[in-house]
Amino acid sequence: MATKGWSGLSDVVRRGKLRRRVSGVGVRKFGATRFDVELLEAIDAASAREVPLALVIPLPAADTPIALGAASLVAQIVRTNSLDVTATVVSKRLSQRAAYDQLYIDSHRLADFIPRARLTADGEVEVVGGPARDRAGRLILTSDMDRVSGHGALVVDGTAADVGDLEPRLRQCRDLVYITDTPFDSNLDAIREAGGVVWAFDPPSFRDLAAPFNPSEATGEFAASSELLHATAMAARVVRAPEAATSLDQALSGTWKALGRLAAVTSGSENLAMTHAVRWAWGVLSTFSLSVTTPASYDACVRRGPFSVLLGDATSHARAVSRQSAGATRDAWAVVADGFADIYEAARDRPKFALVQDWVREEAGQHGTGVVITRNQSAVAALTADLDESPLVPHGWAERIRVVSVRDLACGRVSGLPVSSMLITGPLPRAYASLLAAPAATRLLVTAAGEWEAGRAARQARTTFLALAELRVKTATESAVRLGTHPIVVRPIDPDVVARLDTTVVKAADVARDVNDSPWEPFGLDVLKVLARTGAIASDAAETPPPARGGDGDSTARVDAITVEFADGRAMLMDPNDVVYRKRQKNTRQVAAKSLQVGDVVALVDAAARRNLFDSIIDVLSELPTYAPLAALIAFWHERVARVSSSGWTYREILAAMRGNADPTTITSEQTIGTWVRGNSEGPEDADDVRRFAEAVRDTELLRRAGPVGKALCTNRTIHRTVGRWLTGQITGACMDDHDALIDPALGIHVADLLEAVTLHQVTAVQAKPVRVPASAIGVLIEQSAIPGLTPPQLARGERSLI
Repeated sequence: MATKGWSGLSDVVRRGKLRRRVSGVGVRKFGATRFDVELLEAIDAASAREVPLALVIPLPAADTPIALGAASLVAQIVRTNSLDVTATVVSKRLSQRAAYDQLYIDSHRLADFIPRARLTADGEVEVVGGPARDRAGRLILTSDMDRVSGHGALVVDGTAADVGDLEPRLRQCRDLVYITDTPFDSNLDAIREAGGVVWAFDPPSFRDLAAPFNPSEATGEFAASSELLHATAMAARVVRAPEAATSLDQALSGTWKALGRLAAVTSGSENLAMTHAVRWAWGVLSTFSLSVTTPASYDACVRRGPFSVLLGDATSHARAVSRQSAGATRDAWAVVADGFADIYEAARDRPKFALVQDWVREEAGQHGTGVVITRNQSAVAALTADLDESPLVPHGWAERIRVVSVRDLACGRVSGLPVSSMLITGPLPRAYASLLAAPAATRLLVTAAGEWEAGRAARQARTTFLALAELRVKTATESAVRLGTHPIVVRPIDPDVVARLDTTVVKAADVARDVNDSPWEPFGLDVLKVLARTGAIASDAAETPPPARGGDGDSTARVDAITVEFADGRAMLMDPNDVVYRKRQKNTRQVAAKSLQVGDVVALVDAAARRNLFDSIIDVLSELPTYAPLAALIAFWHERVARVSSSGWTYREILAAMRGNADPTTITSEQTIGTWVRGNSEGPEDADDVRRFAEAVRDTELLRRAGPVGKALCTNRTIHRTVGRWLTGQITGACMDDHDALIDPALGIHVADLLEAVTLHQVTAVQAKPVRVPASAIGVLIEQSAIPGLTPPQLARGERSLI
């Protein structure tokens, strides 16, 4: 990224060397805003001085990292007059791989000359696809920071993701740009300590930077659109609670304080299982805070599995931990369990749902566009169903209002931003803080259960706004001076955050505080650093698996596990009956872990055996903008067909109607229809059977969209089969033909992109004698030396085992 003469990133973008293909328009230059120019000039200056740079950009700008990586390549080409150039982008977002294929250098597609590549588990560079004009240059995209070993300029996307430890990379690579959306990112300190610079933006700065740099060439933004920057700069932020005090607000407040006391009595504990349990409880409380449906509705939408987080199980899990603890810890866990029980009961009344319902009705009536942001996909499904079933929500509301997860918004997976209004269903984890201070909308509403939660949400928004403002001041007074860039004018503005309690309007600065000043966590214990030693995700945004597994009446804090050791010096604790992908000679299949033998090869996703490989791949694929409408149509099919089970129609009657159609179906078994209704199959093989089914059961909504739904089912089936074949080939080592490299030409995604996180591990030893270990340690790849610390010492008769 070094800049000499005409080779800087800002020159490459402003003068149109780097271009992008726009659907229906063709290849066009980027229309840089003043925000883009400041951003790129800061990178150029840091690169020229060989100073690592951290960018704090509080916007859901999905493709900024890949655009910077591509701009770096073009800058190197211009400077060296050679195509043998390399840049590396570390990102967990698949959409950025698709974005690279749309980039051009002048009139030539960049990927045709400098193909995308990935890093294998041992750090080798492997080209994705077969470019016809390969000139040895590479744009390396990887999701694993540990695989990077100095391949040209390095761009790291830390937005809504745990990228791990930056320190080793900072020692190896000075030409490094780190991008984050939160002022609370711990890697900012690491970059400062390495002699780097932090360059931050805050909402007031977007007002001046929203203008196009050259209005006559405004053909599309580089990092963020003028509309998004302007909306964020002008946003009004309001926190609203129900008119009357609610028992849910009291329960949330009491459990928050109970969790703080629990952390205090376990402070400094080296017991990894106890640390994990505290982390799990914190995540459960966050899920309760962001839920506006009943806990039962939420749980009904959770995909079942041994690591599922169910709100209905929270109390029993907490009581199980309490029973296996002692003294003050036992009592503290009992209070947390009581708190979860109180929240579960109080949440049945859905006190925040009325606020969401009123907001949706108002926005739909104004014919504006809006987004509702909630915890995760389970919460999205539950809230969408409740709004559909409410007689107070107008028909067709979903055509203007979208319900999305907080992670999807933070990762840039939500299109059509900015919107006129945005609603967040409760206080957020710290990792998503910037969504409160810098919303992608002109109006933001945060719902709260009562006065206590409203105060917490208001303080979150104000604290984040002020943190961004402080970093912006340091950018002007320290970073700009050190890098020698143009002076920056800072416009200090008091954050416009108000809380509406009954008829009273309270400024966030005047909201009463608890003993603990932090609105983010109820404790001072840094459980994440301790937890990271087990290989778990070190982020407060993640949902941690429960500390106990098992069916009803079988909640235990520890489980039996066998130990499987691998050739790389690491190991995995596995429940004997947990299913893993195993390769033995040329045979690949899913088997119980207890059948593993020396010489077997195990396939893992993201260094864990907690998820099915195929499901993980499809989840990654679903983040693509081109796949999202496909997934929505398929979800619509499953939702409509499931209604048959309570409609009174029999499978035989439906089949008879479909066969009696003027254009009859070719299916002959009524059980085929049963598999559709129960969700045991993807859907009809024949796209026209969607129409025939809709006519048979007289479903006008499904009939209206039968054509697109039928095409979506056929496309999805093709994708699943292609991915399945490639997955089998990856694990078995079988060679695949070139035509199998693409999942689907319309998507333009290579299957290798989906499986970058899949790694193969050869078994060198299996300790078949079960040992009692924390359930949180099951299915996670860890160092073999850590295993003894997870197993309890032998106890004398009559002694208790503590978690």
